[in-house]
Amino acid sequence: MDTTLTEMDLKVDTCQRRIIVPGAFRATYPITSAAEGEKARKVVPGRTVIHVMRDYDIWGTYLIWYAEPSMDDKGTITLQLQGSSLESYAYRRKIRADLTYTGQDQITIARALLTHMASRPEGDLGLTLMAGTSGVLRDRTYKASESSTYGERLEQLANVLGGFEYMIRTYIDPNTGQRAREWVWATTLGTPGVTRDITQPGKIKAWSYPEDATQAATAWQARGDTIQDDLGTQSEPLMSTVYEDATKLADGWPLLDRTEDYSSVRLQSTLNAHAEQLRDTRSGSVSIPRITVHFDDTFSINPNYLGDTANFTLVNDWFPLAADGAPTFSKAWRIVGMDIKPPGGDDQEERAELIFEEAA
Repeated sequence: MDTTLTEMDLKVDTCQRRIIVPGAFRATYPITSAAEGEKARKVVPGRTVIHVMRDYDIWGTYLIWYAEPSMDDKGTITLQLQGSSLESYAYRRKIRADLTYTGQDQITIARALLTHMASRPEGDLGLTLMAGTSGVLRDRTYKASESSTYGERLEQLANVLGGFEYMIRTYIDPNTGQRAREWVWATTLGTPGVTRDITQPGKIKAWSYPEDATQAATAWQARGDTIQDDLGTQSEPLMSTVYEDATKLADGWPLLDRTEDYSSVRLQSTLNAHAEQLRDTRSGSVSIPRITVHFDDTFSINPNYLGDTANFTLVNDWFPLAADGAPTFSKAWRIVGMDIKPPGGDDQEERAELIFEEAA
């Protein structure tokens, strides 16, 4: 399955890793000779993966979904590649059987979905599934008629009150020397007890701290499937209880309503859990800090281990030192995403844009 076809020195434009959701990949490859063209033609969209290496570590494995060779008016030929990390495969596979899980641990359900997806050899990614259970029991029914994907249902299963996090890691097995793929999960991913210090001045090269209230809400409701079977009456979707963020409201936020759709959910308790999770994680404005760091052999963050915590300290004209000389901005946040920026052009520094989950 994971047969080496060729090695390519790609100009990587985008190389993302995320928790739960797929990360994007975009790269170009200059075709400077017939031999390079032959090498590039081995990349076939929909059936080829590209491993992005840093030294001897795999920092990301991406399914290539789009390839475009082209020539400009100067006669320069390039191959444009686009893809997504291995998590994207589950979004390309439909659940074509009715699946029901009653009173089962949510991790057992997740593994069952992945196992069902891999039941045919043509649909087997070769994943090793991390063992263990979360202690949280769920009831779930997935109908073939819903035409949903394994990826959608896994993401939905995880993003609920008391849910979990997951990602796919690829690495070189130290015992066999072969590439391995592992689906890993945790209630909260990350290395316990590890906190990194990231500062400006220091490794931080750029930062942004947007605060987005365009989709803000302080009262949440989840809307599910229609459960009426009487064709003579008007159909109405199942609705959750409305969950308000009392802390935000007491702090002066106005009442802002938002409803999210979960079209396949037919249990009131499941809808309530979705609405509660939305209230607890998305109330008020959304702040997603992003910083760009330079890293080298003395400072490196492996994207296979997203979820680690960093002490993020800024000292600049926007966040000046306090009168006592202490930083006015120093916070501990989890790293939940990484956009790798390999050296290129005039910039020979190896960088990565880190995406943080703002602490409550």
